Amino acid sequence: MRKLLIISVLSLISFSLFSQSDSTKKATKGTFTYEFYVDAYYSYDFNQPFDGNRPDFLIQYNKNQQIGINMASALVTYENNNLTAELGLNVGDFPTKNMAHENELLNILYRANINYKFLKKLDLTVGLFGSHMGFESTLSYDNLLVSHSLVSEWTPYYLAGAKLGYTLSERWYVSGTVANGNQRIAESAANTNKLLGFQVAYTPTKKVTVNYSNMYYNDAPDSAAVFVFYNNLYSTFQIGKKLDMVLGFDFAFSDNSVNNQQDVMYAASVLARYKLTNQFAIAGRYEYYNDEKGINIQTEVVNPFVTSCYSVCLDYSPIDFLKFRVEGRMLSSELPFYRDDSDFDPNTSTTIKYTNQNANLLLSVQAKF
Repeated sequence: MRKLLIISVLSLISFSLFSQSDSTKKATKGTFTYEFYVDAYYSYDFNQPFDGNRPDFLIQYNKNQQIGINMASALVTYENNNLTAELGLNVGDFPTKNMAHENELLNILYRANINYKFLKKLDLTVGLFGSHMGFESTLSYDNLLVSHSLVSEWTPYYLAGAKLGYTLSERWYVSGTVANGNQRIAESAANTNKLLGFQVAYTPTKKVTVNYSNMYYNDAPDSAAVFVFYNNLYSTFQIGKKLDMVLGFDFAFSDNSVNNQQDVMYAASVLARYKLTNQFAIAGRYEYYNDEKGINIQTEVVNPFVTSCYSVCLDYSPIDFLKFRVEGRMLSSELPFYRDDSDFDPNTSTTIKYTNQNANLLLSVQAKF
């Protein structure tokens, strides 16, 4: 079935390519556009994980000392007056891990949705679409740095459901979302709760955006409901022609209805990128993530997930659709919970060593066209 789905989508792309010249002649037939993306990488983790996998809380670029494909995707978009439809596939280390819980027939889907504008300012999207949460795109190519922030890794990259958006004015946009859970295309038998989300974006100028998004969901089975109210607030700035900045603050409240326990997590992010020339750019990020009660991330030891993250990235873009990128990243905590396998031998070692740091060097070559 999976091969049949791939063949069907590729056939659709081929047919639309051959028919595009005819379809563009008549507006009533609509138009097709295409986007292709490839992200190849090599990652070196100084903690030397013996199984070749980077820490489990990292979803993107999750393999160590391997030349791999983080993500390769193909997206077809069809537009006809007020109708827009998207169909996309993705493969690679990232979707394999991020969608491991999905049905095998569905976990190669990147986008599958229909958008219809009822009015000039009111539109409805139904299907599988990008999440309204966070300040970073699923595609690393579009972001200031190669790796994704921890807040991006632990808010949904995609949602399946319905989203209603309304453009109040040139400056204000609001939307509401109902989805089949937190990053779930299909509901599980044990969890039938819907995810509810809201977004409001304010764009006073073309160079400044202030956004608030939230979601209310339950990842636990219905019988052990742990509802989470997650909030994401950020602002993006473009200062002059060379400097881009992002300031973000995330906070969440969880309510365990079984033991009547309420917990809190929060995170702060600062990102900046400076264009040295038309081809070179340098970027940095600082992030503080406090999930002491394990709302999102649980450690292998008793010490809670409270960490700082420092990243520096250098980009080289010789042509418009290609980037060579290198990033150094350091995760540091007061209490040790990062596994260190630099001296670990699975055949002879009986104990596991934990440290309070995890350093990584990441190289990526990305093409988007």
